[in-house]
Amino acid sequence: MRDTRKDTDIYRLSSSVDESTRVAMASRLEFRATDPGYMQIANWYFDKLQLSPGQQVISIGCGTGVEVRALGRLTRGSVDILGVDQSQALIEFARNKTAAEGFSSRIQYALGDAHGLNYPDETFDVAILHTLVSHVDDPAMVLSEAKRIVRHGGTVAIFDGDYASITFDYADDEIEASIERALMRTLIANPRVMREMPRLLKGAGLEMSDARAWVYANIGTGAFWSNVPDAYGSVLKRSGLLEDDVIESWAAYQKQAAGENIFFGASNYYTYLCRRP
Repeated sequence: MRDTRKDTDIYRLSSSVDESTRVAMASRLEFRATDPGYMQIANWYFDKLQLSPGQQVISIGCGTGVEVRALGRLTRGSVDILGVDQSQALIEFARNKTAAEGFSSRIQYALGDAHGLNYPDETFDVAILHTLVSHVDDPAMVLSEAKRIVRHGGTVAIFDGDYASITFDYADDEIEASIERALMRTLIANPRVMREMPRLLKGAGLEMSDARAWVYANIGTGAFWSNVPDAYGSVLKRSGLLEDDVIESWAAYQKQAAGENIFFGASNYYTYLCRRP
């Protein structure tokens, strides 16, 4: 049976969504970089990359360039980084943000499809797939393409959420389950792909060198997960998957719970570091 999530994932469709949806996407991507807990998880694999001066790095599916700019700050401009995304609007957003931070001389952006990149074999030392594979049409094809453009002995780093594990507290279990299903339909084409990753990496001919898992939870309070209703509430409404009053009641409760220190929201995240033999 064909998975219809691929037809509704707004990140997969980023090159064609309307302006209000694109603004919501960009706002959430930029918000993630302001969250200390999320960036602590991302920084674990940034540090593991051990980037050295003169290396060529590509970030595939870079969105607004959050992780590209983070790497630019960590390497102090000593590494050339290319961010590629399918959305021209997000690329322009990323360029403006990067210019404002003074990294334009070492960080470039280009339009491209993760399933077929317009770069020769063995062009890059490192390829980063940061919250990408959960949104693409064909994760196996994207991994094979990342392997192709990385030099022998080079690194492919995959970081993403296991979004099938996402959950929030809500008094009505059935409504909460319907909210979680709607979030998957609206936002995530491949919610279980990180569970499949060891098998997919082997199929792509990549050798896994390291991996790590996190449960990222906001318990009591915390902005990362309590921001979800604000970030995606309007997107959920436009999806037509749930009645507006159901979404509004759920969103209001999450905000109230965070204010009263009784909030719960969580999901698993995984990083896989791989080597091209």
